Amino acid sequence: MHSHVMTNRHLHKKLLLSWALLIVPLVPAVAIQELHKEIPRGKEKTLYALIDISFGTLTIERGEPEKLAVVDYQDENDDSNKLQVSYSPSGDEGRLKIRLRKSSKFWRDEDDEGDSHDRKLKLKFSDALPITLEIELGAGRGDIDLTGLQVKDLKVSTGASSVTLRCDEPNRISANNITIESGVSKFTATNLCNTNFRTLKFSGGVGSYKLDFGGTPRQRADAHIEVGLGSVSVTVPKHVATRLLYDENWFSSFDVDRGFTKERSGVYVSDESNREDNVLTIQIESGLGSVKVRRK
Repeated sequence: MHSHVMTNRHLHKKLLLSWALLIVPLVPAVAIQELHKEIPRGKEKTLYALIDISFGTLTIERGEPEKLAVVDYQDENDDSNKLQVSYSPSGDEGRLKIRLRKSSKFWRDEDDEGDSHDRKLKLKFSDALPITLEIELGAGRGDIDLTGLQVKDLKVSTGASSVTLRCDEPNRISANNITIESGVSKFTATNLCNTNFRTLKFSGGVGSYKLDFGGTPRQRADAHIEVGLGSVSVTVPKHVATRLLYDENWFSSFDVDRGFTKERSGVYVSDESNREDNVLTIQIESGLGSVKVRRK
């Protein structure tokens, strides 16, 4: 009797193992969505590019001169969120629109922020013609490298994200307007004077912001920085003639180093500002938070 029971138990275990082996292969593998698209350069003299990404990791950098744009996209989660890429020439201007919107839910799940980093969009643009960039990034990460590109105009709008922007070489043309709107996020910009901007407007909501005006201005440049609740750190090279305007109030702290001389209330100037034509004027407004200005 005992041996009969043991035999049944062994038989039951073997049946369970057999069922398990049958079930495992039926689990579907995770589908990875990939897209590669190249847009060759034709007779276009300028390029306008709209990048509207609600979530994910965005990378922008210089590409090959004869390719207006190269798009590489990868989604390691699912294929329910399709990347939309459209391009059409309009006279001498090429118009590129790239969109990735999440339509399943208004509110993000708890793990959406982590999953968004598995959705990666990498864009390379030609350096052979002036380009206007309009970038909207909701949640995720952004690495915007303008080095070598002919930036005509730039608008960056970010939500709950962490973004870096840099320009390590002087822009060959004048950037008319640079507008940056950063929400609940972390934003770091380096070598902003290399963009050769005429006007720059930075608006920050709640977060930590670092703005480095490295490079050398080749024209008079005006920057307006406005921060609601958060900290902003501004760095200006010692060789750049700078005029600093700050609206002093009771609610934010202001720390400026000895490289500036207080001309009058709310106005600070560098020693070079009276001798140089290409003066950088920075106006800062802060609600609740801290402002720090340094020369390096």
